[in-house]
Amino acid sequence: MTANLDYAYDQYLKAREPQAVAAILRFKEKLKNPAFTYGRFTVPAFYKAFFVTPKQQHLLKRAASAFSQILNKTARLYFEEGQMKTRFHLSPEAEELIKIDPGYSQHVVFSRFDALLEGESLKLLEFNCDAPTGAAYADQLESVFLSEELIWPFAGEHHLAASERVQSILSTLLSVYEEFGGYETPQIAIVDWRNARSASEFEHMKAHFESKGYKTTIADPRDLQYRGGKLYHKGFRVHLIYRRASFEELLERLDEIQDFLRAYKDKAVCVVNPLRSRLASSQSVFSLLTNPELDRFFTENENEMKRQHLPWTRCLSDAEDFYGHRKVFLIDFLKDEKETVVLKPAGSSRGARRVHIGKETPDSEWNAAVDRALKEQDWVIQEQIPVPTLTVPEVVNQKLDLAYKKYNFNLLVSGGKYAGGFARLSDESVVNIATGGGLMPAIWTDVPPDGNT
Repeated sequence: MTANLDYAYDQYLKAREPQAVAAILRFKEKLKNPAFTYGRFTVPAFYKAFFVTPKQQHLLKRAASAFSQILNKTARLYFEEGQMKTRFHLSPEAEELIKIDPGYSQHVVFSRFDALLEGESLKLLEFNCDAPTGAAYADQLESVFLSEELIWPFAGEHHLAASERVQSILSTLLSVYEEFGGYETPQIAIVDWRNARSASEFEHMKAHFESKGYKTTIADPRDLQYRGGKLYHKGFRVHLIYRRASFEELLERLDEIQDFLRAYKDKAVCVVNPLRSRLASSQSVFSLLTNPELDRFFTENENEMKRQHLPWTRCLSDAEDFYGHRKVFLIDFLKDEKETVVLKPAGSSRGARRVHIGKETPDSEWNAAVDRALKEQDWVIQEQIPVPTLTVPEVVNQKLDLAYKKYNFNLLVSGGKYAGGFARLSDESVVNIATGGGLMPAIWTDVPPDGNT
């Protein structure tokens, strides 16, 4: 169990308290460099990793593969089952973007599944299938952590193995580019807005892609120019785009990104993720996947995976029934079931600040949130899953202290395969770096503490 290795690590530091205190303070200083910035802030991190056992690794690989297939199949329902279109709650402008054929088969290539992982229990709470972040931060943090001299004996004893998250992204990009029909060595553009808070990730990715022989630029989609059937960024020919600008932001600025869209429609450039990945990224997808009426579209194994790993979820716009198969008035249900549910926006980019956990929200705030959600309709209710905790080492008054933090686990998925992960930690149950959380790389060990592989 992770808990055993987690405990072993804490004891390892305690037995070396003077060295650990000095190492933690040095580690914090190392992170004060541009590589670890998120907007104006340094990404908070801890002198620890999330240790993944072989059994957990197997579980994560199974879930990544199964839910990648499930999400691609769900996105296909939009195109293949006419009656399903309304279930995706898209505006006409969004539908126009989603109709664009990207020139390859997968609707979702890159994902980040935000989950709760405790022992061998895994519950997926969100699918970030549009423009997921975090791979480069996790790679860099892992590299710094494993380079710590104090950690080497522990890492050696427990066979701690680094992941290659950014390399997985590059390999998948090249694989999709080949399916797309690309025959030249691709020149890559990492595309997001100039003021993107995760811009430091792009610099690391650019350096990695170029170290492997692929010329790379970082481009704002508004700066892309389409001429003579080719796409350019300031004179740099672009064959392959790693899209990090979110669907919703592109939708808001359609008039400013026409060259990008024309090149995409004409298949003059390979864009990954495709815009249609948005179909799998909304919280409303959980409403489809946990609705037994739609089980007929999935295999027996896929339905079993859904039952095991997804919390019950319903969109407010189509949730008049379904909690325990009882017909209820929605407003009464939301107030009666306050202790057991979470209320959150359906859109994937609406932010953690608007997530309301019923049992942790005062009645007056909850009632106001319910009223707003019922007016806007673009919200979901979800079964509340308890958020697990782990300990992190901190220095308090020049002494080693172990503080409890709540955490979620983030599975990175590239081309249908588990590509490493990381944990995000917080004092709050809604765990998010943007709201003051912290980051911890997930590091795999092939030797469980009890010696049973």
